[in-house]
Amino acid sequence: MADNSSTQALFDLWKKQIEEGTQAWARLVGQIGQSGQAQPPDPLQFWRPFMDQGMAAWSKLLTQGPPTPELLTQWKQFLDQWIAAWQKVLEQAMGTEAFAQVLGKYLDQWLSLQAPIKKVAEESTEATLQALGVPSRTQVVGIARQVVDLEDRIEGLEDRLGALMARMDDLFKSLADHEAAAARRAADRVAQ
Repeated sequence: MADNSSTQALFDLWKKQIEEGTQAWARLVGQIGQSGQAQPPDPLQFWRPFMDQGMAAWSKLLTQGPPTPELLTQWKQFLDQWIAAWQKVLEQAMGTEAFAQVLGKYLDQWLSLQAPIKKVAEESTEATLQALGVPSRTQVVGIARQVVDLEDRIEGLEDRLGALMARMDDLFKSLADHEAAAARRAADRVAQ
């Protein structure tokens, strides 16, 4: 008898979850209907006859004795059909413009609610880090930017120094060539 009562309790819990899910779906459908779009099918009307009949049959089977492998196989088939039916209904509902609008409004509301919370959390984190003497992310990013700027400046200076060194080398070579030419002219004058 205890086995049947625990099976019945499990079954009642599952039935309650199905009903709560259906009610949540109905609330969503009600919101979609309020948006002025065509009313999608009511899941309560769709599921109620199926669920009542199925619940009665399964309740009767489960109270007759312990679950058998055949009963469990039937249960799995029932769940597979149930999932396939929900998939079809959800695909139809989620493929509508009304659902997209409701989801968009929900996301906008969620983001607008999250912005102040995020700001307070960032300010709190900043204050905590400052009190602990630890640099914040903003400060570390600022230092990283300064280091990158310094690297760029150093590379620019290296390029300029390289250009100046090349010009000096050219000047020294030109000066050496000029001195050699002057020495040859002086040698040619002495030789004449």
